[in-house]
Parts: sequence; C-alpha cells; structure tokens
Amino acid sequence: MASLAEYERELIRERTNAGLQSARARGRLGGRPKGYKKETISKLLVMRSVYKNPTLAPEEIYKPLGLTRATFYRYAKILNNHTDEEIKEMGIKK
Repeated sequence: MASLAEYERELIRERTNAGLQSARARGRLGGRPKGYKKETISKLLVMRSVYKNPTLAPEEIYKPLGLTRATFYRYAKILNNHTDEEIKEMGIKK
C-alpha cells in the first residue's frame, strides 16, 4: 500500500509541475500581486483629499468610495505613513 501511495504522490507532483510550466509558458505567474491595483491607488488619492477634513465623519468618506470601515482605516494608516508620490509608486510591479 505504501508503494502505491508513493506512486500516486509522484503522479500528482508530475502533473502539478507540468501545469506550472504550462502556465509560465503562457506568461502567468503565481503568488500574490506585488502592489496595489490602479483602482486602489486612485481611491487612496481621493481619500487623501477628503480625509483631512475634520467636519466629515469616517462614514461620510468610506461609504461613497465603496469601502468598508476596516478598509478605510487600513487606507488611513497608509495615508499617514506615505506621501502621494510614494503611494503612486505602490502600484503592481511587473
């Protein structure tokens, strides 16, 4: 039984490696993207222009942008730590 399991595992490994090589040949890369999408960067820049306004509540900022409360505060942390130029450079790198 152990030799059958080992053989099956080897077949799975070969098929997986063949699939990965095929994907690479088509120009596909695996893994997480290395930056933010253009849409995210544009939302960050729009949010920066509104974020410093003390008369607006957080809900008045994140709801029109289509963000959740958690995403709003994650973006606010980015805005506090980076300049506009740094944010623009955070785009997905290819």
